[in-house]
Amino acid sequence: GMWGNPTYEKKRLDLAKLYAGLTDNPEDEFRQVQEELKDKKIEPVAPQPVQKPAPDGLKAREYPLNAEKAKEFQGVVKEMELSLTESLGMRLVKIPSGQFVMGSQSGFSDEQPRAVVEITRSFAMGATEVTCAQYAAFDPEHDNRYLDVHGKDHSTPGHIANHPDQPVARISWQQANAFCEWLSKKSGRKVRLPTESEWEWAARAGSEQQFFYGDNNSDFSKWANLADASRRRSYIRYDGGSKIHRPTNYPKDYPFPLRDDRFTDLWSVVDYVKQYPSNPWGLHDIIGNVSEWTYSDYTPYPYDAGDGRNAGAADALKVARGGSWNDRPKSAGSSIRFPFESYQKVYNVGFRVVIDDVEDSEFSLPAVPPKP
Repeated sequence: GMWGNPTYEKKRLDLAKLYAGLTDNPEDEFRQVQEELKDKKIEPVAPQPVQKPAPDGLKAREYPLNAEKAKEFQGVVKEMELSLTESLGMRLVKIPSGQFVMGSQSGFSDEQPRAVVEITRSFAMGATEVTCAQYAAFDPEHDNRYLDVHGKDHSTPGHIANHPDQPVARISWQQANAFCEWLSKKSGRKVRLPTESEWEWAARAGSEQQFFYGDNNSDFSKWANLADASRRRSYIRYDGGSKIHRPTNYPKDYPFPLRDDRFTDLWSVVDYVKQYPSNPWGLHDIIGNVSEWTYSDYTPYPYDAGDGRNAGAADALKVARGGSWNDRPKSAGSSIRFPFESYQKVYNVGFRVVIDDVEDSEFSLPAVPPKP
């Protein structure tokens, strides 16, 4: 082969000298180090164990709630609709006011210390993530385009991510806000991004666990589009000519792409919105599919809504929430926080909107169940 062949090595060194003026021989350095280490026994240094935080003992009133109690707490669930064009609307559900413990003691370090947070008034929240079709009513030029496939010699650009019913992504926090301003003017309502606390309260729907449907070991395949076993089938073989490419399994022992091999959900990349049942408060894909922008700055906990983190500064890091089709349960959930710059357009981050000051009587449309 090419490596360990003196003729090739000499050629590489000659070219490095000729074109880059380099006279050192990294291959020889490597051989010397190998020789020195040949008989050395290297002892691994184990990192110090991370101390689990002592239980903080925080309690909130009427929390946690099981799914049945959460539905009672919310009251009769129907939906309201904002119209975007003559033929296109956006469905929203009512999220009740209440109190909960925000953050997690078993998650990543930026999810603690926890805090008891009060959501002082109910609000309406998009039943689904904003779709490509809905976003196109505001910006017809935007294109989610494709998600890359692995392997070589592709016969297609990748997996489609720009179907009208897929969630919009690759839009920055600034663009998501501009959409909200546009829809506010159009509808005469105050449309905005949810704060981190509103988002987490809505996603939890009364649950104090990592997900509204359970924990890290719960079978998510019925509830959420996360990085499941089918992510392993993302190596593309191309058989030449005009043949369509073939998804192939990576070897079992490859951790790439990161995934949870225990469960297989409905789709291997981003899916149409609303393919899964909602959480108890009527929110579909609040976990998984794409992560969602919040209005809040990525500021350390404990969360305090009044400390300036919700002032909307464009030069601060912003928080996306929930996890996406490319995140395993380990890195998804109601309290996980992803920091991005407000100008970053992220392949797996979209958003959903909220509206304040909605009367109960406005929620009069029957909820539409997901497609079977």
